[in-house]
Amino acid sequence: MKNMIWRDLGFFVERLSELSVSRSILLESGLSLGYGFCVSVGSYAENWVYFPGRITSLDYVVKAKKFFEERGETFMWPVYDGGTEFLEEAGLVYAGDITAMSLDPKNARLSRVNPDLAGVRIEHLMCDFYAKEWAETAWRVFGGEGDVPEEYCRFVDALRREGESLSRGGDGISLHWIMVDKKVAGTFALTEEAEMIGVYYFGTLPECRRMGVASAMMNKICSIAGERRIVLQSTPMGLGFYRSFGFTEHFKIPVYSTDKDIL
Repeated sequence: MKNMIWRDLGFFVERLSELSVSRSILLESGLSLGYGFCVSVGSYAENWVYFPGRITSLDYVVKAKKFFEERGETFMWPVYDGGTEFLEEAGLVYAGDITAMSLDPKNARLSRVNPDLAGVRIEHLMCDFYAKEWAETAWRVFGGEGDVPEEYCRFVDALRREGESLSRGGDGISLHWIMVDKKVAGTFALTEEAEMIGVYYFGTLPECRRMGVASAMMNKICSIAGERRIVLQSTPMGLGFYRSFGFTEHFKIPVYSTDKDIL
């Protein structure tokens, strides 16, 4: 299960590296689950290092850190198999753990839609006209303050365009949002492959929490998944919800960064 979940994270980060707004560098090839690389999309907390193996040299970390420092950016380095001493030696700090979880949709504890929610509609974002609104919603969902940065809007629009491959029958990332009474209440994104569905950017606006909105979104994700396993990496805030829905915890992923508050 560890390799499956990590492979989906690699699929997600690799798709980010292919966006028109992205820059990336290779750190190492021939690793057990592919290759290690950095990707910058020019937006806070959306820059990643994917390194599916044990970190065995300080050189990898120095190269990655320089790549992001030249752009004045923070980044996340989820650790697959140890070697954190090299991260700490280079000045990166432990930012917390994300929990790898999965769910067989057949075992999901589906929730009834709250009858007090009016006009619930969940849509796949296909039109670029709404990309900025999705970006503004996701920005607030995950604690962003003030106006959404323009670079984040450009990132979301590039991500939406990547999702067009799904409409042509390919693998990729799709953006979705939930409308309640004609107002956007939450967002999520899916990586879709033959064997599994990965969940990212899943959350609801602060004023829409504890109303059944997240449950309605997860019901929809289970419907989209069909017989495919659903995988995700949860921050501490989401653990209770995912457990209640039937997700199984598999392992913790320590995250290092130049910003201890990035999670």
